[in-house]
Amino acid sequence: MKREMILMKKWIPSLAVGAALTMSTTIYAAAVPSSALVAGGIEYGASADYVQQVYGTPTEVETKHHSLWNGEVTEYEYGDSFELKFVDGYVRHIEISRHNGIKTAAGIEVGSTLDAVKAAYGEPDKIRGDKYIYYCDEDKSIGLVFEIENNKVDEIEMGYLD
Repeated sequence: MKREMILMKKWIPSLAVGAALTMSTTIYAAAVPSSALVAGGIEYGASADYVQQVYGTPTEVETKHHSLWNGEVTEYEYGDSFELKFVDGYVRHIEISRHNGIKTAAGIEVGSTLDAVKAAYGEPDKIRGDKYIYYCDEDKSIGLVFEIENNKVDEIEMGYLD
């Protein structure tokens, strides 16, 4: 019996440390699934044709060389607050810069509170200045970024993270 008590005293601290490490990993692992990379009904990787079916002809189209993607990037602008970047005809980045009714798959839009963002996505994977960054769990080069001003979402980026 005494031997069992000694063994228990040795195991309990180890179990507590293991549980604490597991809990801290769970709390801080906020990566989002690729299915969450949606803004305004447009998924990461959607075709330019699909975007035009949903939103119509863009108000402005610009094509330029981008060294990151080793080729041309085509930008569609809808108004002055919704911009999509395409590489080889597929969405690689979306930016929403004003309250315009466009939301993420979780219902977050410009003007939502930081608390609403955290309720939808958890704690961010990284905070850089006023940007709250959530990486995609399958590919850390893509994700969601929420720019926060006065505790509210001021801008949303989805897709490739520079």
